[in-house]
Amino acid sequence: MTRRIVTIMLAIVLAAIGTVGVLFYGFSADARARARITDAVTVVVAKARIPAGTAGARIQAEQMVRTERMPRSAVPSDALAAVGSEFDKLVVTSNIAEGQILLKANFGQQSQVTSGLELPDGKMAVTVQTGAPQQVAGYVRPGSEVAIFLTYKLLDKAGQETKIQRTRLLLEKVQVMAVGTYTPPRDTKDDTETSDDASARNGTLLVTLAVDQKEAERLILGLNTGSLYLGLLTDAVQVKPGGGVENTDKDSNVNSIFE
Repeated sequence: MTRRIVTIMLAIVLAAIGTVGVLFYGFSADARARARITDAVTVVVAKARIPAGTAGARIQAEQMVRTERMPRSAVPSDALAAVGSEFDKLVVTSNIAEGQILLKANFGQQSQVTSGLELPDGKMAVTVQTGAPQQVAGYVRPGSEVAIFLTYKLLDKAGQETKIQRTRLLLEKVQVMAVGTYTPPRDTKDDTETSDDASARNGTLLVTLAVDQKEAERLILGLNTGSLYLGLLTDAVQVKPGGGVENTDKDSNVNSIFE
């Protein structure tokens, strides 16, 4: 009888200890949860995939993100609490997956990327072919600004070419995006000549320029009707459109090459 009483009492004590342990664990977990809530921060999360190039203004207008509360310790330091007006003209530089937290680093200046060329906003890439002298003997580099001159033959009233040539400023200031060497097809009649020799003899260079539509039209027409010459610009150089010069001594509104 005494053993049974002792066993029952021991079971009651163990049950009480277990209950206290469970309650203590529950209170501790609740305290930790409360601590996480009180130390939480607001972040913006993508509702769906946001493609690269999406402007901040569009993200706001189309409500492409939602806000969530998350523990500060689990959030990157540059996480955004909102996509504010300061991001209106910036764009997402890479794809953002659904559920991903938006960071300041996700946004950058708006640009257009084409085959590795980062173009200014509103510009397209157009490549022209020039010789080495016309390209300032190789001193024109990516990032340079150049003026472009065009030499062409004048047409008479019947639309026929005359012997009068004129050189005028075609484009005042154009940014150079890339410069490369064009290797012409190998002359099969001369097997001893290498393609490098032919390229050196030809001296042809390709210059890729950033232009808008009107500039591209003028540039392409000039390339197909005359010859182009580049002038390397600095901040101290200013060029202005004008009538140009002609290879004649006649009295006209255009300067003679000899004046």
